[in-house]
Amino acid sequence: MGRFRDQLFEPGTMVQRAAERKPGVEVMLDKPFAIQPDLGTSFTVADLAGVVESFAGRLYALGVRPGERVVVYKTNNADIVAIALAVARIGAVPALLHPSLTGDTVNALLDMLRPRVVLTDADKLTVQRWEPAGFATGEVRVLLAAGRVSGLTTVGDVLPVPVPQPEFTDPSAVRIITHTSGTTGLPKLVAQTAAGLAAHIGFQHRVTKLRARIPLRWAMCTSFVHIRTYSALGTVLRRGWPFAMLADHDVDTAREVFLRFKPHLVETHPNQFIEWEQFATDPARPLRQVRFFVNTFDAIHLRTVRRLMAATDRRFVVYFQGYGQTESGPVTIKFYTRSVARWAHDRCVGYPLVGRTRFRTDGTPQRPGRIEVSTRGRALTYLGQEQRFADQCDGDWWDMGDVGYRSRWGCLHLLDREVDRIDGLASGLLVEDALMDRLPQLREVIVVRGGAEILQPLVCTKSDAPLDMPAWQAATADLPAMHAPLHVRWADLPVTATAKVRRIELQRMLAQNTLPILAGSPFLVHEEI
Repeated sequence: MGRFRDQLFEPGTMVQRAAERKPGVEVMLDKPFAIQPDLGTSFTVADLAGVVESFAGRLYALGVRPGERVVVYKTNNADIVAIALAVARIGAVPALLHPSLTGDTVNALLDMLRPRVVLTDADKLTVQRWEPAGFATGEVRVLLAAGRVSGLTTVGDVLPVPVPQPEFTDPSAVRIITHTSGTTGLPKLVAQTAAGLAAHIGFQHRVTKLRARIPLRWAMCTSFVHIRTYSALGTVLRRGWPFAMLADHDVDTAREVFLRFKPHLVETHPNQFIEWEQFATDPARPLRQVRFFVNTFDAIHLRTVRRLMAATDRRFVVYFQGYGQTESGPVTIKFYTRSVARWAHDRCVGYPLVGRTRFRTDGTPQRPGRIEVSTRGRALTYLGQEQRFADQCDGDWWDMGDVGYRSRWGCLHLLDREVDRIDGLASGLLVEDALMDRLPQLREVIVVRGGAEILQPLVCTKSDAPLDMPAWQAATADLPAMHAPLHVRWADLPVTATAKVRRIELQRMLAQNTLPILAGSPFLVHEEI
């Protein structure tokens, strides 16, 4: 049983176990923890374990007990991770809500969660309008992780007490609750088990064996409420690797941290990597020591892969493109070297790991089909929407909501989200990839349905510079017919917590003429949503 337990994903004890093995491993942040600012931005795994144990002791003194659901909804900071681990240390179940969620969305999710405790901070209470059902009657208790609000208790004001070691005996029990990105509406609450998340880490363990003979310095710039952050943390803690966690995604902050930390592996979501393409021409070379780039779950433009590889001075560099979902865990992995990236031109997202993941589809390049997967890392259910989760299952198979096909070599090609498909177009993603490759000034391009069933492209340029129209016309000459592009600011687009464009909401904004347009005529956009 001891060996089996060691293979499980136990967020409540993994930092303590790591501190016992290698207490001096370096941890770096871009800003101090709000719950313990005196720790600064550079400390050790032993210090992190101390923060987790202390916060857990304070929560235990305030009455939090094993099995209770504790919502964490606070201002963005890496201490969200420490708080989640502290909740799990007690044996309670952390339910993590992204700081960018609106008050109405938070209220809807709280109604489904029915937590015992909500951990928040003064900023969230004063900026967002939300209140958990049961707060007025005392059924739900609101505690402050940081700051002061009259009538509420700040966790840091309470003395910690010893916390009994939790009994983790059921690998099918829920250990952590996260939520989906909400690209199509209200985010879905995903219940993750220890056994399922152990499969996430097992997948990554095998992948990171590649050229990992020395400790890799791992920099993570991922959402602190995304399950990927916790499975990645489980990997680095097991291996005893130094790691950095960035709360701010802006270029200047990342540049400063990378120059200080000198990472060997950098992980973030694809749209953030697009922002960091400029590091390829930065004289300071902040990514010069990077050996591995990893992107989480979403599609990546090949131009970005090539630019990132130009930003490192390492002779051998690998870009890992992972395909998966919060619900399924990792499904396939695609390895890009410089030579592979130079010649790649398709939507291959890689191959499954033998014995761990499988996929099936009846699609072809001309008629993409539904993608279903079978993985060890599948989540348990959607809380409050259990039937919706069950409807996407066919025995061991999970409907990804994507369309694509299997190549003759067994590679999975991802062509579109099913809800984003455009009639008569094999793949909107392929059109977008072609435009990003051909037009270096683009920050992003999104293709949606337009009037008269003609494609409507929206373009975001670097620094919002005017689009080079002659270059645009040359780039689109051999592509499907399109309306004139609408030039928009990236900051004005509706995006998720991981910067995925919410295409349904975008099309609604276009139809209702509520999206600010820098240049172009939006009246041509199709009005059927």
